[in-house]
Amino acid sequence: MVDNRIYSTDQEIPGIIVNIISKDTRDEIPLSSPSTSSTYTIGGRSGIGLFDFAIDKPGIYELSASYPVAEGQQGEQTQDIVLAVIHSSVMEHIFGSIMGTVAGAMAIVFVPFAVGITFIIIIFLKRRKARTRITA
Repeated sequence: MVDNRIYSTDQEIPGIIVNIISKDTRDEIPLSSPSTSSTYTIGGRSGIGLFDFAIDKPGIYELSASYPVAEGQQGEQTQDIVLAVIHSSVMEHIFGSIMGTVAGAMAIVFVPFAVGITFIIIIFLKRRKARTRITA
């Protein structure tokens, strides 16, 4: 939601052209397809990852997006979309919290199993020791 308007877009945004340019050097930052399937939900907002990019130097960067004008078509496409830029540390935080949840779930399953096996081994050893006393 931006300015009290809800934006909902399919995962496909055909033909969108996105550029990121350094305001200092006018160099274009290369964009690539997301390295992982990147959907996110943060603070009640959700979205999909369209591109990955890396910025190596601090500075001011300009992001622009547009639709190409097709031959014989006048004007531009009018589908409004909202673009968000998420810093990798946010994605690392989300991934970290997911991994924490998975680790917690594994601990919930593994710890009782390990404790049970430990009890079985201790009981087995004590019974074996008791049998050797009886037979000796």
